[in-house]
Formats: sequence, structure tokens, C-alpha cells
Amino acid sequence: MHPGSRHGASAARYGASIAIAAMLASAFPLAGAQTPNPPETTDPVRLGIMQGFPPAPDKRVTKANAFQLPNLRWAFRHARETSPTAGITRAASPHALPAAPVARLDDVTFDLEGQQVKLSSYLHDTYTDGFIVLHKGQVIYERYFDSFGPRQPHIWASMTKSITGLLAAMLIDEGKLDPNAKLASYVPELAGNPFGEATIQKNLDMEVAVSYPASLPPDLGLFGAVGLIARRDGAPDNIYDFLKAAQVPQPAAGTNVWYYQNGSPEALAWALRRITGQSWSELVAQRIWSRFAEDDAYIQVDQLGTEMASGGMNSTLRDAARFAEAIRKASSGENPGAIAGKAVRLALKPNDNQALFATGNLAAGRANYAYRDYWYQVNDGDGSIEASGRFGQKIYINPKKALTIVKFSSSPDTAPRPTSANATSAGSTQRRPAESPAAFANAVKALYAAIPH
Repeated sequence: MHPGSRHGASAARYGASIAIAAMLASAFPLAGAQTPNPPETTDPVRLGIMQGFPPAPDKRVTKANAFQLPNLRWAFRHARETSPTAGITRAASPHALPAAPVARLDDVTFDLEGQQVKLSSYLHDTYTDGFIVLHKGQVIYERYFDSFGPRQPHIWASMTKSITGLLAAMLIDEGKLDPNAKLASYVPELAGNPFGEATIQKNLDMEVAVSYPASLPPDLGLFGAVGLIARRDGAPDNIYDFLKAAQVPQPAAGTNVWYYQNGSPEALAWALRRITGQSWSELVAQRIWSRFAEDDAYIQVDQLGTEMASGGMNSTLRDAARFAEAIRKASSGENPGAIAGKAVRLALKPNDNQALFATGNLAAGRANYAYRDYWYQVNDGDGSIEASGRFGQKIYINPKKALTIVKFSSSPDTAPRPTSANATSAGSTQRRPAESPAAFANAVKALYAAIPH
């Protein structure tokens, strides 16, 4: 290599780092902060966020500050007021959620790095907005925090991916989608693109070797394309163009990678629309939401009306619990007709990619996990599965124990995401101890132990 080439490459990398730092600073003003605002100071209603006619200038939520506390907590409950959305129709006869409260679950304790922590403290410290626990189909514990309420919708973030994976499993089960075919066979515009050249199943399992431009990370680049944050000049202004910016890593990654990113579910959703002639929101309403939900849901869309299939879903806490319960029952062969049981079992079919998952960017705190169709497989002997989203969203389903948990949160998360499959070897994304998957797992175990059986 010519000496000047090495210098030029270093300069390019330095320039890209500056660009990423600028995006992080504008989208996540708390980036780099070690101690974010404590939860008791972030109640958006008590603080007057977006209240008044008009709201005071220092209380307004904008694209420049929506991911900054306390605005984050308001934005996650009012996504429809911050960006365009598409509606998802509720059921004519929603599924009942009978209550059978168990006393004193607030005082359940579990281990967190050698310290005994109460469940109530854990929920407070992780910026929880809503938390609900069902056992054998009955609500045994339900809590709302900091002015969030039962009829308010809340962002699902990346738990949305799990719905996209379920839709794909339905079409695979119907013979309309071939999991072994290249995605580009359904979306020719992605020929030569990493997503298009990978199979449907590789996209579903996050096993695509892909690299994003350094100035277009897989999170902030998509947020800008959808319009959730201010878009950098020249960056894609819609999801389809965001996908086309993806490249094969240089040097090329190995054929076997596990790299969690937003492009695969967005590319897959493009294929689902092409196959069915329906939008993502229409498919979800028809095949899923209208089977059980009490309230309409909605999903954030870009300027072309394309749904953010990797992270834009919003619903009430109770309807998220109804969804999780429908999955639990379908996986066990119960409740036929609510959601296609065969497709659910296909989506949740045990995968053998634990070793590959362990090399990826979300392995920390998830020992022995596998991953399939945008669902985490816990491999705990109970068939437990999880859906997970940035900023603390969680669905947990344990079929053997008939246990279902949903957690909505507004926990600040400013950690930069790797822009390439090659970068995942640098280590998994780290969290505060209370925010770790291991802390949640310990809380779940303690909860179940406290439930009368």
C-alpha cells in the first residue's frame, strides 16, 4: 500500500467517526453520560412536557430532542404526534384479561450483582412505564408509572420485529414465501444488495453479512429515513433508499455471522408487501391484531407511507399482553383461530445457532440463547421466548409455566450500534447492570417463585 493511501484511509475513518459523533450528539444528547436523569425527575406530565396552548419553548418535544430525557418518556407515549403513522384495527370482540392479583409482588426480591433488589425498585430504576404479568391467562400483577396509563399506547421499538417474523412464518406456512430463496427473488431492486442476496431465512435469523456506511448507522440512519430525528443532508429520506445503501463488508465477513441490525426486517417487510399486495399494517390488522385486541394500534411510517417494520409498532400494555398470550397459547396448541398456530410454531421452532449468536452484538447476558424469525430463544428447558426492544421493551413467554410478562420502558440508551457485521467481534452492546438481560431473567425467576401454584 502506498503511504499516502494509509493516511487517506485513516482520514476517511476519522471523518466517518466525526459524522457518527455528530449524529449521536444531535439524536442522543445524553450520549456519553454515565448517570442519566433519575426516573423520579422524568415524569413528563408532572414536568409539563408538551402542555399548554402552546407549550412553553423549553417544554416542546422536537426531532432534535425527542430521545433526551424527560422528552423521551413523552415521545414514547405520543409517537403518533411526533411522526406520521398507519392505523392497525382492533378486534370486534377483544379477548378478556381476567384479574387474579397476587399480593405483595412489589416486595419480591432478586439478586442483582450481589445485592438483593426489590421488584418495585427494579421497575423504578429501569424507567418502567408499564409492567404486566399473566399466569395461566390471568393478570396477577399490573403497574403503571410516571403518569402512564392503561389506555395509552406506547412504542414497542424492536419488539416490532417479532411481528414481522410472525407474518413471514404465516406466508412460509402457506407456501407463498420460500425461506431458502434469495430475498431478491421477491424484491428485484435488492439484487446485488446484502439483504437481497441472502436467503429469506438468513434475513429472518439476523445472519446477513452487511455493512452500513459509517455516516449511516443501522439505527440512526433508519430513524432519519423515517423522520424520527433530523436527517443528515444527502442521507436517505425513506426506508427503501436506506436499504439500498447497505454494502457487503470490506474485507468480506465470513459466511456465518450473527449481526443484529434493522435492515433485514425492513427488507423482509418489502418482500411481504410484494407477495401479498398489502401493506404491513393491513397484514397485521387482518391476520393478528383484529383477532384479540381491545384498542387500535399504530405504526410509524416514512414519507412514502412505508411502515417501520423493525421498530415502529405502538399499542397499549394490555393489548401487548393479549398478543403475547395469543402467542403462548398458539405455541401450545390452545386457542385455535386467534393466531395461526402452525405458523407460530414454525416461527418458534428451536434453532441451533447458539454458537453463532454468542459471537454477535447482543450476546451479553444471554448465555445459550438462540434466535429465529426475530424471536429470542432462551433455551431454559421450558421453551421460553422473548421479544426485545431498545430503551427497555420486553415480552417474555414461558409456555411450560404459562407465564407471560410485558415491560414498557423509557430507559435512555445512547450506546452506538456497530455499522458492520465485521464490527460485532469487538464486543456486545453493554448495559447498566439493572438493564441487562440477566437482571430481567433474575426478576422473572423471583416472580414465578412467589406465585401460588
